[in-house]
Amino acid sequence: MRLVVIGGDAAGMTVASSVRRLRDDAEIVVIERGPYTSYSMCGIPYYVAGMIDQPGDLVVRTPDEFRTQGITVHMRCEATAIDAQDRRVTVRDLASGARRTEPYDVLLYAPGSHPRVPPLPGLAEHGYVVHTLDEGERLRRVLDARGDVETVAVVGAGYIGIEVAEALIDRGLQVHLIEAGDQVMRTLDK
Repeated sequence: MRLVVIGGDAAGMTVASSVRRLRDDAEIVVIERGPYTSYSMCGIPYYVAGMIDQPGDLVVRTPDEFRTQGITVHMRCEATAIDAQDRRVTVRDLASGARRTEPYDVLLYAPGSHPRVPPLPGLAEHGYVVHTLDEGERLRRVLDARGDVETVAVVGAGYIGIEVAEALIDRGLQVHLIEAGDQVMRTLDK
């Protein structure tokens, strides 16, 4: 059996590891767009705040650790098409642009979610989406490099938005939290 997993964070790597434990004979291939596998998403705001020194401190298991289990992990690769009839995934290497196909017997599609980004003027030039560890790294690099940032607007008051707002306050910034809905953290009672 050949299992191809699209998405190398929590869900994808949990399934890949579980299948490995259950089936020694399985060939397992993971396709991950980002630079990390299995990291603590909840720790990203603490990294942005500077409370965690290195992004790698949030990584629970590296691609090499999965490879020692016999799980093939392709990092910085993106699944661009799924051919369910021929059971093939088209993959593009983000560094080289090279394309290839990965055949499968079983496919798990677990790329995770990404926030809906509103079409705000200036967002592309001046804004930062923080939902993945590499996005948190990008924001922290900018904040560390620039000394002129004093006020920040955080759009979205879910768990991540509130935690990023708190991280920015910990950095000494004035923060405006903006939420389109009628309450913050809609998973809680009003």
